[in-house]
Amino acid sequence: MNTKYLLPIVLVFIFSACIEQPEIIEPPLEDVELTFPDGFNFKTSRSLDISIEDDRQGVIYEISYLLEDQKQVLGRYNRTGNNTIIHISIPTSTQEIEILQKSSTGEALYLFEVPTNAITLEADLNINTIGQSAFTTNNDCIDRLYAVESSNRGFWSIDLTSGDYEDTDLPLLEGGGSIACALDQSQGLVYYNVRETLYQYDVATGAFSVAQEGNPFNGNYPRLTYYDGHFWMSNGTKLYKVDAVTNETVASYTISGFVNNSSGGDLAFDSNGELYLACFSGLYKFDSFNGNQATLIRISAENFPFQLTSMAIDREDRIYVATNDGNSKLIEISKEDGSYQILKTYNHKINDLTAWRCSADELPQQDSDNDGVIDKLDDYPNDADVAFDVYTPSALGMGTLAYEDLWPVQGDYDFNDLVIGYRFVNVMNSSNRSVRMEIELTIKAVGAGDHSGFAIELPFNKTDIASVTGHEVNGSLISLDANGLEAGQSKAVIVIFNDAYDHVSPNPGETFVNTVDSENSTATKSFNILVQFVSPIEASQMSEAPFNPFIFSSYNRGKEIHLSGKSPTDLADISLFGTADDDTNPGFNKFYQNVDNLPWAINVIHNFRHPIEKTRIDKAYNRFRDWGMSRGTNYKDWYGDNSGYRNLSKIYLRD
Repeated sequence: MNTKYLLPIVLVFIFSACIEQPEIIEPPLEDVELTFPDGFNFKTSRSLDISIEDDRQGVIYEISYLLEDQKQVLGRYNRTGNNTIIHISIPTSTQEIEILQKSSTGEALYLFEVPTNAITLEADLNINTIGQSAFTTNNDCIDRLYAVESSNRGFWSIDLTSGDYEDTDLPLLEGGGSIACALDQSQGLVYYNVRETLYQYDVATGAFSVAQEGNPFNGNYPRLTYYDGHFWMSNGTKLYKVDAVTNETVASYTISGFVNNSSGGDLAFDSNGELYLACFSGLYKFDSFNGNQATLIRISAENFPFQLTSMAIDREDRIYVATNDGNSKLIEISKEDGSYQILKTYNHKINDLTAWRCSADELPQQDSDNDGVIDKLDDYPNDADVAFDVYTPSALGMGTLAYEDLWPVQGDYDFNDLVIGYRFVNVMNSSNRSVRMEIELTIKAVGAGDHSGFAIELPFNKTDIASVTGHEVNGSLISLDANGLEAGQSKAVIVIFNDAYDHVSPNPGETFVNTVDSENSTATKSFNILVQFVSPIEASQMSEAPFNPFIFSSYNRGKEIHLSGKSPTDLADISLFGTADDDTNPGFNKFYQNVDNLPWAINVIHNFRHPIEKTRIDKAYNRFRDWGMSRGTNYKDWYGDNSGYRNLSKIYLRD
């Protein structure tokens, strides 16, 4: 036995077993009564079935939803028969479903308004190609970015296909360095601006030449993109549309809608022809063009923590930006809420980016693992057991679970006693069954003197689970079976941790974790949970993530707090139902709500900014009450950053 770890284990056991639960006195709800209608379940998401009627082989369907006009990719699915049923979970405020049909012969895009029950797609057998370029350099097209740099005339191609984002040197820019570039893919021309001159680089021949002389700015400008025969040029609050052949300005706009500042950034169009702008103050989308006015909608909740002067959107509508420092970082940004991840850091500066997009019929048709999905459409091209990643809530976006921990006593209703960020990734095989599930969780805030653990009940039998790894359970409160699930349960219950304060702590001399503006922010704690199934699970069983997540008292395992309408586990102390403020009535499927139908937990399928300490949620979010009173019909996006929705002084905005 390795005794090196014996002492820490014993200490944790003593702490967990002997700690006494403190008496916590919370203030009552504020003077304005908060009451919701009977039967309202506080859900911000819903399930939807998609039936696809298609009898061809080798067809892939990429499913996305549009939320506030932003495309959120859920994942890819394979055709599994003449009538393929796909089960998805989407926000209740979703406006449209987008289905991108991909095959070796091309692509077709289908848009559906979200129906009440289900969608049926009768696929066009004579598929029409969309977004296909007339110009290709070879038969094995590579999705890539072109990058330019200002001081040393640097010019690079960045490979997007391998996942390594390898950059390849191209000839130094003629005429000087540049802070703005654009691509006319149909002609195979990369344009870049050097003061009053617009140069072009021929991808096929490697030749440079002058494209145009003069521009509306009479000099450099940071934002440039090309679309449908026109250049779009911008700096600050000015935007010009310029004919690419005649160099004439055909429209000019004053941009409104910037928050904080309008410095830096770039422009790019997505596959639907929507124009986006990224700059120092965040990610924006152009909402309207009226006369000489162009109006932006801000997608980001706050400024980026870096300065960027570039943006490009690839074939799959992923947004790429780069920082403009000496060692530039390539970053992918979510179209949902401006969340981002750093992909790679280079040993050179990047001032602007533009994207080369391969169409489906340009992709190599190799299927290395012989699973019926070509490598370029396969997330796991060398593993025949898996093919696609399917995300909840989306590929980059995070959902949020927020809890009040004093159940069955109401508490202060600030929903920050424990705040958990989540993303579920179902790793599917070519038959659209889940082989394994990856759960990404983050403790974002703890605004409680009490101690709580966190767990998730899955809708499967324990025998369906081969193993669970990545959770961190200490002490004697929780017992685990050999496969990592909680012992004593009929369903599969994963205990992620049994005390949040084992993983995050207030700063010295301070009270809570990331709920008080006057206190320093505290590092969050992340968990990467891997659930391996004994045999693949049908997709219909995987569409309800985050399933049944709950917190429990670190002093009393039986005191569970679930989302409203979610039933307790086998280990819950049901004698607490109906005591204090709880009005649970199992006969009416009413769980974990009080007599005014207020819950003790909410699930927001979004990156939710929780209220600061002792601030009731409806005082931080002005439309929360309206949403509830309408039974979720109105203000389905009450948690968003729309004008008038938030009281920013009452919301914790720091990461």
